[in-house]
Amino acid sequence: MLRLAGALFLLRLVYAPWITLYPEEAYYWNYAQHLDIGYLDHPPMVAWLIAAATHLCGQTEFAVRLPALACSAVATFYAYRLGTLLYGRRAGAAAALLVQGLPFFFLAGCIMTPDAPLTACWAAMLYFLARVFFLGAARSWLGVGVCLGLGMLSKYTIVLLGPATLLFMALDRPARRWFRHAAPYAAVALAAVIFSPVVWWNATHHWASFGFQSAGRLRERRRFSLPELLGSVLLMLTPVGVWIAARTWGRNAAATLDAIAEERRRRRFGWVFTLTPLSVFVVFSLTHRVKLNWTGPLWLALVPLLAAQIAGAGIARPAGRALRVSGRVTAALLAAAYLGLLQWLAFGLPGVKPPKAIELLPVGWPKMGWELERQQAAVRGDTRERVLIVGMDKDFIASEAAFYHSGRPASVREVAGAHLFGAASLMFAYWFPPAAQEGASMVLASFNDHWLATPEVVERFASMEDIQAHAIEIKGRVVRKYYTRVGRGYHGVPR
Repeated sequence: MLRLAGALFLLRLVYAPWITLYPEEAYYWNYAQHLDIGYLDHPPMVAWLIAAATHLCGQTEFAVRLPALACSAVATFYAYRLGTLLYGRRAGAAAALLVQGLPFFFLAGCIMTPDAPLTACWAAMLYFLARVFFLGAARSWLGVGVCLGLGMLSKYTIVLLGPATLLFMALDRPARRWFRHAAPYAAVALAAVIFSPVVWWNATHHWASFGFQSAGRLRERRRFSLPELLGSVLLMLTPVGVWIAARTWGRNAAATLDAIAEERRRRRFGWVFTLTPLSVFVVFSLTHRVKLNWTGPLWLALVPLLAAQIAGAGIARPAGRALRVSGRVTAALLAAAYLGLLQWLAFGLPGVKPPKAIELLPVGWPKMGWELERQQAAVRGDTRERVLIVGMDKDFIASEAAFYHSGRPASVREVAGAHLFGAASLMFAYWFPPAAQEGASMVLASFNDHWLATPEVVERFASMEDIQAHAIEIKGRVVRKYYTRVGRGYHGVPR
């Protein structure tokens, strides 16, 4: 199983340099070119990791994704240690395979987003908590504090492990003694110190990030998304994984009362640390959309239980023939799907057309970036006039145009967002204050030509050229159209 886990890791390593950056990855690369201790929509860990990797390995797709691969290795290591601690080495090897092979963990390990370091910190924190609760290792609270602090620097979601920890300590009699011990409180204090730079950034930016991830989420359009959330469980764990998880509920395979009690504690650990954060997303899904990746890391607590079933260790009899066959079929299908997906994105597949939704996938962006750079150079001509490329969506066009510009990383000073015209563009609004762009010429780029002719746009320029249509072709097939318009003499307030 460890060999198969290594093969899945190697598969991502081989394809990482050849796939165009996803729009989210390009956006976080822009983070790294504006290093800070905080950002509007996420904490800074993703920026710090990308900045370190690109400093060492250059401004390439592989360098941007290298931290995701490293975080995947860290998460796999701690999943192996956790599975081994709870159920033995065979279960540890199965846990490592699950973290390399289940869909969310596979993708989190090859796409550089905040989910990559979050997953690594989540897995490590669960391991140190298990050492505390099952081995009585007081010093492991230090690891809990470090992982919680680093996790909060990665993504705020890890704070949900706090209520889960309190609930487990309340339900589990041996764990209650930690309420009277100084170590847990020291761990929380350590996490707060590690996280303090983000608090400072928020305090000096009108609590923007905290507001964005709390009240801002609640202000989004109301939508009942519980069926989508439940469907995502099947996608995260696969139907076979859900079946295996169901087998762990209420089963006692141990022969003695003491062994049964320990088995119940291990099972309680897995389910409490899964269901507690999951319940938050279930409640949220009753009125708002829950994004697919939000719940991904919480399944790490269930991985040892699944691994024990797969390995035939600890909590149940060795899996039956149907379980073994379905598990092998699922593993083979996932491996084939991953190979096909990576090959398609990197080099294409015979008879399979390129996708048209390039705003969602890493296809066609380099060609669009190069064309926008050519237009920018044509507008500038032989002068030193300030000419910006402006992506007229929330952040995808601007992020990709900055990365696929021959002048990167200096290109980030010449690519802005739609906030210049009253729309939202996340961190671009901080990096390019409208008042600082007065008098600039701009190449506006949009997937919707109507947006380039609205009063919000036209009234902010002294003059504008006609809208131009462009087509992105891959292997002779048009996969996406986009539109550009040149404006001269920008002023931040409409006439």
